[in-house]
Amino acid sequence: MPFDALHDWCVGLERDLDPVARLSHWIGHAPDPWQVEAFTTQASEIALRVGRQAGKTSVLAARAVEELHVPDSLTICVAPAERQAKIIAREIGQQLRRTDLVITRSTLTELEMSNGARVVALPSTSDTIRGYPSVSLLIIDECAFLQGENGGEDLISGVLPMLTKDGQVFFSSTPAGKNNYFARLFLDAKPGDGIHRIVVRGTDIPRLAEKVERMRRTLSATKFRQEIEVEMLADGQAYFDLSIIEQATSTTEVAICPKL
Repeated sequence: MPFDALHDWCVGLERDLDPVARLSHWIGHAPDPWQVEAFTTQASEIALRVGRQAGKTSVLAARAVEELHVPDSLTICVAPAERQAKIIAREIGQQLRRTDLVITRSTLTELEMSNGARVVALPSTSDTIRGYPSVSLLIIDECAFLQGENGGEDLISGVLPMLTKDGQVFFSSTPAGKNNYFARLFLDAKPGDGIHRIVVRGTDIPRLAEKVERMRRTLSATKFRQEIEVEMLADGQAYFDLSIIEQATSTTEVAICPKL
């Protein structure tokens, strides 16, 4: 066997055996530890609270590509708006070019493989979002921004029953206050509840240092805390925490300072 062919065979074998090698190949760079954790977890429910530009879409798309290797599997990606649904669909399509999978049908929001596996990306406002049978992977992106009753809980309760017994669901978002389903996944966390929670602050990722400093200069203090440091502020926009506002309206005189 020529050396080049042997090298390619060894690289292919490594990807077949090592999920981290596959992830690295599909996203185009060495993954961050949190991306490896999210990609390889066997938990049935995963909650990702991730700062902007940290690589959330890349790892979600890679997880969808992994699922597309399973014959006849069905992956549903849900986002608050059509534009966001198309973003993750486009990322999945780009990563598929780095695989041996053959696409037999392609639209802006749906891809079907020759092995019968499919991925569908839909906005949460779509009337067709319910009714898909036997969903093996459900990705709910920008979960904190879902519209509807109880901060998106009505939509989530409608799509979760579509999951198969061994299916996985990813709840992924930057924070948007405390009054939504996504926030409650973290605020109401209980030991042993089976949810794999991952919190990723942009300030903790060395490769983002330059971007983070630019964001620090550009964004307001509140926006930076919310979108980069992934803090769940009182309503997603308030400069003062709710507890401080309550102190300011009490009869007890205390010093009031914003939390920076």
